[in-house]
Amino acid sequence: MTLAASVIIVGGMAGSASASGSNVTISRTWGTATFKTYGDELWVKDSSADGYSVQAKIQRWQKVNIDAWSWVDHRTGCYDTTTKNDTTDGYSFCDYDLTENDTVRTCIVRSKDGVRYGDWVCSAETQA
Repeated sequence: MTLAASVIIVGGMAGSASASGSNVTISRTWGTATFKTYGDELWVKDSSADGYSVQAKIQRWQKVNIDAWSWVDHRTGCYDTTTKNDTTDGYSFCDYDLTENDTVRTCIVRSKDGVRYGDWVCSAETQA
């Protein structure tokens, strides 16, 4: 009985202390976004002085009806210029709290005055 209880406690602690997947990055000449699985942070950087901002979002792979799955916007609105957390190397980041083991990816687009310029470009998938 004691051995079984120990296994349950250790198993429960291991899953909650670490990230499930690897960090993923999507990068273009005009900007970069990286989703860091440990801490659920989305890092965004504008690499081009062209008057546009870089917007990033996290999408989640989820069931959309009885027999279909699709990428659905999960967290949006992380901009290189509007986030409150800034680093010294030009990145800004948004701090999220995602469900452990969700399949996610990050996407970026350029925007100006709230209007998207071009199509969203997305990274490979990972586990939150």
